[in-house]
Amino acid sequence: ITATNGVGAPAIQTFVLLINQAPTITSAATTSAVVGSGFTFTVTSMGSPTPTITETGKLPAGLSFVASNGSATLSGTPSAGSGGSYKITWRATNSVGSASQAFVLVVGQPAAITSASSDTAKVGKYFDFTVKSSGEPTATLSESGPLPNGVNFVANNNGTATLSGTPASGSATSYTLTITATNGVGAPAIQTFVLLVAKS
Repeated sequence: ITATNGVGAPAIQTFVLLINQAPTITSAATTSAVVGSGFTFTVTSMGSPTPTITETGKLPAGLSFVASNGSATLSGTPSAGSGGSYKITWRATNSVGSASQAFVLVVGQPAAITSASSDTAKVGKYFDFTVKSSGEPTATLSESGPLPNGVNFVANNNGTATLSGTPASGSATSYTLTITATNGVGAPAIQTFVLLVAKS
């Protein structure tokens, strides 16, 4: 700013106008990770003075939160068994005010078949076996290979399947089945299952 009146040299002043702005969080409100794979997500914000970002809520095992200058980093490798949905809250704060964001981190876990790989049934006797799986999201189970007459495989749409029925006369032998669990995270889980049908 210059002031001039013809008397002597002009007066000159350097003037600084600081415009403060309340914080906002500018990064996405959701993302995904996979168990066993390296992961990094950056929380970003705007505001003046530069906001400080904090976190509340449970983090998956293997991940850590580190705040920086107006941003923060969520990073690490999700541990086995940490698959699921995590609700986290980011808060950006400066001298003008604060802003929060509800954030959802979905940690996927590849499917695995957790039940036994063999069982025995008897001709003429009702048989029931539950195929179990783990993973996030819940796996879909399917089966290929010949089944004994009278025995069916039914996927239950909850991460399990039922192998059940009454083996018919003449079906006594060993049956090798392939059971597959798929949930879209990584490769499907495949199990070779042996069903031995014995004579009653």
